[in-house]
Amino acid sequence: MIEFLSGKLLIASPYLNDPNFMRSVVLIVSHDEEGAFGLSLNRPTDQHLSDVVELSMPKGAVRDDDLIFEGGPVDGPLLALHDLCGVGSPIGVETAGIWLTGDEDHLRLLLTRVDAKVRFIAQYSGWGPGQLDREMKCGGWLVGNGDHDVVFADPEQVWESAVKRCGHEVLATLSPGLRFDNPSVN
Repeated sequence: MIEFLSGKLLIASPYLNDPNFMRSVVLIVSHDEEGAFGLSLNRPTDQHLSDVVELSMPKGAVRDDDLIFEGGPVDGPLLALHDLCGVGSPIGVETAGIWLTGDEDHLRLLLTRVDAKVRFIAQYSGWGPGQLDREMKCGGWLVGNGDHDVVFADPEQVWESAVKRCGHEVLATLSPGLRFDNPSVN
């Protein structure tokens, strides 16, 4: 039986040699019989938000220096992953408090909200029916919980952090009560 991964993280395994996904962490937005749609979280570009939405920037925008992230190899619209409750659509059950929008009015609102965690993303990752399942069976991806701390983490550290967290989750299921607060205790 296929496990659908909406709201989970795909963490590129060290064996995945596709240059589009090497050391990537992808938040799966939706996954069903028709395929999967996700956004890479750790591929910042050198393009600033002000370069992309220059003409429609609200006055006094505070996020115009935010970098645009490359969400994957497929062309797509500008999207925003964020934690501003009720703006856009929630992502999965596991990712409580993470929302996605591409609506222009929502994007303008997010430009001015310094109190929100926001990651602006162009492009996306997509898999056809059964494609992601085959990649999973070949060992291309690890699966982790898509939580706020990983989604909005420093992009330079998100892959290593997600791999460690995934390992801790596996060990915790094998040995309930095992804790990782203090490495000298383990």
